[in-house]
Amino acid sequence: MDNNPRRNCCVSYVNVSGTAEPKTIQIGNQQLMTLDASQSFVDWALEEYKSYIEFHNFSFLVDFLSKNSEIEYIVDIGCGFGAISLLMQNYLNELYPRIKVVPVDIKNAYANCDGTFCDDPQPINLIPAQEIAGANPATTLFTAIHAYTGLPSEKRQLCQEIAQGKTEFYLTTLINNNPGCFVLITEDPNVSSPQQYIPPELVYTKHYHALAQSPTLEELETEPCRQAKAAEMNAENADIYRLNQLLAKLPAQRDHYLSLTSMYTEDLQWQIRSVPWRYTPDYIFNGALKSMTLDEGIKSFDSIKSEVKKHKLELRCWHVYRQNINASEASR
Repeated sequence: MDNNPRRNCCVSYVNVSGTAEPKTIQIGNQQLMTLDASQSFVDWALEEYKSYIEFHNFSFLVDFLSKNSEIEYIVDIGCGFGAISLLMQNYLNELYPRIKVVPVDIKNAYANCDGTFCDDPQPINLIPAQEIAGANPATTLFTAIHAYTGLPSEKRQLCQEIAQGKTEFYLTTLINNNPGCFVLITEDPNVSSPQQYIPPELVYTKHYHALAQSPTLEELETEPCRQAKAAEMNAENADIYRLNQLLAKLPAQRDHYLSLTSMYTEDLQWQIRSVPWRYTPDYIFNGALKSMTLDEGIKSFDSIKSEVKKHKLELRCWHVYRQNINASEASR
């Protein structure tokens, strides 16, 4: 995370040969380097990462791109080693060859590497995400795949500062700096919960899926059964599918959704001021979602989450955010 942007920051390219001339594109106010595999310093192979396609649920990304066919650039925020950015580029090359992935991070993950872990570092752009402003919403999509959001103690402090108006989460700034652009962020309950810091009114839609993780030997042995259960829970007309269908309607029902979140925020105002780390933006959103699922007669998010946990699965999510263009124009 970097909630302290350095104003008028210019991008730096790292892990690029001194003799190379990287291909760049203009994204808003920044000139950024792509992961074009025709460039000699990009290792296009990395076959071992293909197993992560299901893990990251790239099928949702593909579906999203099919409905937003004008997108030409994906700016991958917090790319770390650039491996997932490259995986995304290779995966999309076969489906949408027009799309270029742009890897961005605030530090060079290879800077202190002794060579045993990283024989072929991927090129990335070094720049705080919130320094990117004015990107074209018709052609540019931002992603943050499992954005690291800190330790529990860091969460408490950040929630306190956000509630007091002392700071703004860096991805919130990115969204507001690029009105109309979609920002797709994945959730990982272990390391990545950016939805806890981003105002609920910026939510465009969400998409949940059950995942069978196997971090231990015991869980590895039961993985086939849990994968089958996850497939069953993700299937068409199952509870998760019906929840996702409801969430897909959020843009068309924006006024109703905003009214619910506004009322829920108002009701919780004094608790938010006293213990903001308990009443995060995502907590408020889920309060509104509970009302929506009740109205539609479908299983609640909390019930689905409980059932997923009972079967030793994880409930992951793609969060889609967007600053409404009309709202941003009205605030000027």
